Amino acid sequence: MNETNCKTSAYCICNPELERMVVASLITSYNALTESADILYADCFHDPGMREIYRAVMAVYKRGDAPDMMLVSNELARSGSKLTFLDIADLCAGTTIRSDIGTHALLLRDYSLRRKLWSLGRELTTRAADERYDVESMQSDGMRALQGLFDFDASDLTTLGDSFKEMMQIVMDNQKRQEGETYGTTTGFPEIDRAGGLCGTDLIVVGAETSQGKTSFATSLAMSAIQHGEGVAFYSMEMMPVQLTARISAMRSGVSSTRILRNRLSIDEFNRIGEGMKDVDMSKLYFDGKSNSSLDSILMSIRRMKLKKDIKGAVVDYLQLVRPDNAKQNREQAIGDIARSFKNLAKELNIWIILISQLSRDRQNPRPTLARLRDSGQIEEAADVIYLIYRAKDGQRYPEPFADVPTQGTAMISVAKGRHIGTTQFICGFRPDTTSFYPVTAQELAEISAGTSPTSHTDVPTTTDEPTDDRLEF
Repeated sequence: MNETNCKTSAYCICNPELERMVVASLITSYNALTESADILYADCFHDPGMREIYRAVMAVYKRGDAPDMMLVSNELARSGSKLTFLDIADLCAGTTIRSDIGTHALLLRDYSLRRKLWSLGRELTTRAADERYDVESMQSDGMRALQGLFDFDASDLTTLGDSFKEMMQIVMDNQKRQEGETYGTTTGFPEIDRAGGLCGTDLIVVGAETSQGKTSFATSLAMSAIQHGEGVAFYSMEMMPVQLTARISAMRSGVSSTRILRNRLSIDEFNRIGEGMKDVDMSKLYFDGKSNSSLDSILMSIRRMKLKKDIKGAVVDYLQLVRPDNAKQNREQAIGDIARSFKNLAKELNIWIILISQLSRDRQNPRPTLARLRDSGQIEEAADVIYLIYRAKDGQRYPEPFADVPTQGTAMISVAKGRHIGTTQFICGFRPDTTSFYPVTAQELAEISAGTSPTSHTDVPTTTDEPTDDRLEF
């Protein structure tokens, strides 16, 4: 690859090795790309070859794809560049790769501004020596050109006045909203919807011990979004799409997922599955078969889903199984970085992201707390909202004010952190056979407490795993 012979001087301000390192990092590290996307622009690169590659990288990135060596070389060929795949491979193989290139990207932008300032100074010097140019016009042109150099830096700046106008627009939109209409995505749980539901830019953590229903609760939130016409991407490190689909079918039909996947069903069960799913827009829940448990893969997939499917949210099940990019970090640092990466993406794409998280066990005090978020206290810092699930067992009782509520067929949801909504807790219904959560009214809760109401809540009867006589024959 031809490289510009660039010596640091008043006539040529650049750093060829830094440019090569940054471009190679953009191709090989998704974190590097997202960290520098709002910092760099083509003129940051003095080397024409690096400038060409950077433009190809961004073209691939804006299509929603990960700009690997093959895609970048294909984009270069499409644009008529003479650079080949071997040039790209040589660049990446012979350069130190960095994932944390924010500082280096800012340095390249600084070089770019210095080059432009030097060019402007040279132009003004030439004009000053030519009496055909009057001083006033040179001053005006120079000030305008100087201001233009820093327009890029000022483009993202807003004032309190700008933010106040935006806030008042939200206030006016709220005035037009119908009574009971939720600001964000409706969840079906009144206690959550009254606080705005699931809102864009929010990182939402659902935490509980093993087998408490974390995935089922998050799935309930996702299904509510789908029922309101909003697309959701779901990433599970534990279940295949067909297993998650069986859970959703169980939640809506009352037929357990175990029976759906492993047993011959009765005609009644078969019909109930079809009836329970007929009103679900199945085109709104997305699984990405190409993604895996690596952080880069999931982040890129969410970005692609937003670009191509305009999703409103994503669910990641679960946080502790996401593979970090930097294997040298300790566990706490890695989990904290993963949580912050999802928060940054939610803010960038204006979507909500639900992270399911394990809680450490505490047999002496089983009630979930923020301190028990496994592997990292930094999860709490990154999250906007944290829901903790508690299903009391073995004679345990709920804390006040729910001490008199039966624990069988119910669950307590604690909003343990709410950056914009505060904290609270509420009781909801829970069906163990289909692992489904559902809202209960104050009257239903009183009936449950009095023992006059069944603990299950569904439009269709439940089934057990016991065999029945009227089976479907295939």
